[in-house]
Amino acid sequence: MAHLMIDIETLGTTPDAHILTIAAQIFDPLQRDWLGQSYYARVDFESQENRRIEQGTLEWWSTQKESQTEAFAEENRIPLDTALTELGKLIWQSKRIWANGSNFDMTILEDAYKSYGMPLPWQYFHVRDARTVFGLAPNLQTYPASHHALEDCRRQIDLLWDTLEYLKIRELK
Repeated sequence: MAHLMIDIETLGTTPDAHILTIAAQIFDPLQRDWLGQSYYARVDFESQENRRIEQGTLEWWSTQKESQTEAFAEENRIPLDTALTELGKLIWQSKRIWANGSNFDMTILEDAYKSYGMPLPWQYFHVRDARTVFGLAPNLQTYPASHHALEDCRRQIDLLWDTLEYLKIRELK
């Protein structure tokens, strides 16, 4: 049962935020299996002239010295529409799409798809909020975000696996 965890790093918190990186990891939520496929893209700045950069977020990034190097690296950046097309291919292969929160990653990605006139590669009822699930097992150990989108995807999957195991979940809709 292929599910997909998505994480993005941005320069803002609004739906039209500028996107630095996009990552996704296919996994099986009940078998502790990565299922191999992952996606990671650094998005170029020129393809996002109409997306918002917030001063407060820039200031926050200036305090994230270790993760700042990867998120702001200039090499291998691709246009946002290319990144969205490539991400969409993984989304279509997935039964459910997970993100850490119900109104950040997916809301920003939805706005990005719409800004290019691209159809959403998911149905609204396929999106799942990992943070809500994590809250059902408040005593489990968590780890701080690295702000490297692919590392954070995998960390969120590990925590989801731990939470589902703790809750003795054997089946998901």
